[in-house]
Amino acid sequence: MVYISFKHCHGKVFTWFLSRCFLVVRMQENWKGKNIDLRTMSERIALFFSEKAFSTTVNQKEAMTAIIAVPKSFHGIDERIEVEVWGKPEDFSVKFTSGTLSRALVRFGSFASLITGGYFVLRGLKSQEEIEKLERKFWIYVDETVWYLSNQCSP
Repeated sequence: MVYISFKHCHGKVFTWFLSRCFLVVRMQENWKGKNIDLRTMSERIALFFSEKAFSTTVNQKEAMTAIIAVPKSFHGIDERIEVEVWGKPEDFSVKFTSGTLSRALVRFGSFASLITGGYFVLRGLKSQEEIEKLERKFWIYVDETVWYLSNQCSP
């Protein structure tokens, strides 16, 4: 995070702007004692993105599944989102990663703003905002899915 001293009324807004411009949204959650089939969990996550007009690819590795979601149509997100699921059925983690392209658009746009009128900065910031909205919905969906699958598998 970047801190810059300005007058009190403008300093907070500008600091918030800089920290948001260079932020890579990266969130990870861990669950213990749920006994969930991780393949089913990965399929449900891919379904979440498919229902939101993303093209999904699921890559199964030894102890990890990677779901890559790329927007099919324009909904304000300019980049792919990667989700990783790994661990054991009773102790697993889910990680949501995105934000690198949006951050690059903001950086490039700040240099090119004299020519483009701030188009890239605005596009990058809007993409980050849409990713944050999607991420909030994603974690709600994942929590509900974990609850459902853990209760479904209980004896």
